[in-house]
Amino acid sequence: MPQSVSIEGLQMKIQIDLKAADFEQLWTNSMEWVNQDWQKQEDRFDPSPLFSWKYAYWFDNYAALKMAEGFISSLGKNYAIHSDEGTGDWVMLTNYASPCYLRKTLVNA
Repeated sequence: MPQSVSIEGLQMKIQIDLKAADFEQLWTNSMEWVNQDWQKQEDRFDPSPLFSWKYAYWFDNYAALKMAEGFISSLGKNYAIHSDEGTGDWVMLTNYASPCYLRKTLVNA
């Protein structure tokens, strides 16, 4: 007789090769986080975020968020995930600068 397996205990590891340009296609909005007065809207995030992170990336799709987590983790970068009650999205806070920020730095130099 087959044994039953709990769905909650299932976990699958999938390898997907993502480039920095692919990461940019996963998020719906991004901005610099540090020194932007987000403390004034702290209660819209769950859990309460740290304000020392450099960048924020918003995701309206859970699968895209999970792929972004894998990409950031593979780079050895730290990050934090929060729910943004103001938008209904997830927000990833990190010090990783996506290519759009690197281009901005080069243009402004």
